[in-house]
Amino acid sequence: MGIAGRGAGVLIADDKADIRMLLAARLGLDPELEVVGEASNGAEAITKVGELRPAALILDLQMPVMSGEEAIPILRSLAPELRILVFSAYVGVEKDLSGSWCPDAEIAKGGDLTLLVREVHRLLDDRPCDVLELDLGVLEVPAAASAVATWSRHQQEIRQAVPNGGPTADLLALTGIFLSLSDQVRAAAIHGLGACQLRVVTRRAAACGARRALRGLEMELAAGLDPLRCSLLAVLPD
Repeated sequence: MGIAGRGAGVLIADDKADIRMLLAARLGLDPELEVVGEASNGAEAITKVGELRPAALILDLQMPVMSGEEAIPILRSLAPELRILVFSAYVGVEKDLSGSWCPDAEIAKGGDLTLLVREVHRLLDDRPCDVLELDLGVLEVPAAASAVATWSRHQQEIRQAVPNGGPTADLLALTGIFLSLSDQVRAAAIHGLGACQLRVVTRRAAACGARRALRGLEMELAAGLDPLRCSLLAVLPD
């Protein structure tokens, strides 16, 4: 990813403008890296990853609107090969980023930025080893579109029903998968297709989390997500 003839694209997501400026200045000294954009919260980061297709994302955790940790499980299915480096004051202190929450690397704020740049290069040197390509088969577009619409209508209330009012990593991972499928179904509908081949490309931890979330849904909602639910359960790993 990134622009041909230039360095690998890096997106910076932090709600503090001075932090974004500092990181952009330091990364700008490296001819093999190029800052392609900035975001001030997790939701903006998700949008800009889709628009700019960076190779790496430097992500703060504590941000308004959507935190960095909430963005990670969603991004795993929207940009599975994106390298996510968490840059936060909470690294190793309050946050346990495991499972679907897990980034590719973590660096604590306050240290030498040379370490951060070195870690970005390390991540970009290798393709993630846990990317899964899952084939859902050929599905009828109207039925798939209905399932996507059902998820879109109910996802917010599902997340709000989680204990303590906070969305879990598993539900966010499932959200990322449905967003990916939604794009494919929408494209098929625009082209007037009656059926289309669907697939999910994601990271293993997100796939396992999405499966757990699917299996934990109430029966009435689960039925409304078919045929996508059945197809996903057939291919998502335990």
